[in-house]
Parts: sequence; C-alpha cells; structure tokens
Amino acid sequence: MSTSAARSISSLAKALAIAIVGVLALGACGSSSSSGSKGSTTSTTPAVAARTLLARALQELTTGQTAQAKSDFEQLVKLDPENKYAYYNLGYIAQTGGNSGKAETQYRHTLAIDPKFEPALYNFAILRANAGATEEAIGLYRKAIAANDKDANAHFNLGLLLRNSGKTEEGDAEIARAVELDPSLASAAAAQGVPGINK
Repeated sequence: MSTSAARSISSLAKALAIAIVGVLALGACGSSSSSGSKGSTTSTTPAVAARTLLARALQELTTGQTAQAKSDFEQLVKLDPENKYAYYNLGYIAQTGGNSGKAETQYRHTLAIDPKFEPALYNFAILRANAGATEEAIGLYRKAIAANDKDANAHFNLGLLLRNSGKTEEGDAEIARAVELDPSLASAAAAQGVPGINK
C-alpha cells in the first residue's frame, strides 16, 4: 500500500472513531432497558449499574479523560461481559494510543458478541490494513459495508485496498461510490488518480 493511501485510511479511522462515541452513547443507554422495571431490585441493579457506568465512561472519553474512561470500560466488562460497547471503546482507546495489538484483541471481543458491529469492523480493518494483512482488511471492509452500505469511508478505504491489490476497476467503483455518498471525498479520490472524479 502506498504511503498516501495508508495516510488516508488512518485519518479516516480517527474521524469515524471519534464520531461513533456520541452515537454509542445514545444507542446504548436506551438499549439495556429490556430488563424493565418489573421483578426484584437485585435483578435490575446490574443492568442499571451497567448503563450508568457506560454513560459515564462515554462522557469521560468525549471530554478527554481517557485514563478514567479506560478504567470504567474495564469495570464495565467485568460487570457485563457481553457489552460490545465496552470492548469497542477499549479497542478505540488502545488504537488511538498506538497499541494495535490490544486494539485488535478488543475488536475481536466486540465482533464475537456482534459480528455485524460496523464501527469495530471498520477500525479493525484499518489495523489489519496497516499491518499488511490486505485480504483480511478487504474482507472486514466488505462486512462493514454489508452492515451499512451508506458508509462512504468504508467504500473509500476498500477501494484503496482493492486498487493496491491490482483490482483497479473494482477499486475505482468503490471509490466512486464513496464520492457519491460523500462528495467531500472527491479531492482525495482525484489525488489517488481515480478516473472520472472531479475535485
């Protein structure tokens, strides 16, 4: 992969990962209410505690309190071992902290719980691409796109990997789709020499 392609992939990863934190906060805090208010206090307390801890950890992450957020996400994993948001955000913290191995482990945990969780697929694909595992990264991007066909960054990054793998026509089609979804990617696509793309 060319240096410029790798740079494009890396920068897109950080943008998506930061944006997803707010989305997770909204989705997760309402999703654990399935236990409802019926039943004993003991049976609902862990779910309520998990929701509260998740909301606090996400708030800490968005305000730059990364160490405290990491501690709270780790506590959340102990409280709720099936919480994909905790594993995902631990992966994100590791990834942005430069610990790719730890990030991959956390993303694997996330995907074991929810194989279609797009943010984990996307960021895991970036790590695998940067590690030179191109075919695995391509597969992960394809899964991310299957989960959300409107993800322009996933289409763009998949296109870059396909082009660098010699599948130029397929790669150009993915990048064209990315630009269709997000015209702000046109300059990056033109810089990669994709035909038919105007800056």
